Amino acid sequence: MKWGEYMQSLNETNAGESYTIKWMTGMPEIMDQIRQYDVREGKSVQVISRILGGVIVGVRGRRILISDDAACRIKV
Repeated sequence: MKWGEYMQSLNETNAGESYTIKWMTGMPEIMDQIRQYDVREGKSVQVISRILGGVIVGVRGRRILISDDAACRIKV
């Protein structure tokens, strides 16, 4: 991370923007499920939409709903 940059949670991001995942933490079984869709550290995701209770992201041509619980543990 460069000087002046800061990390924010995935659920604090703006729809229509792309972000690189810096780190992820959480229950191993949930993180394993998310990683199956190539959502992992160092990868970019596009935030499609914020909905009540979650974030819809685009990754490699797929749209994935990530709950706010999990999204708050993913830093970009």
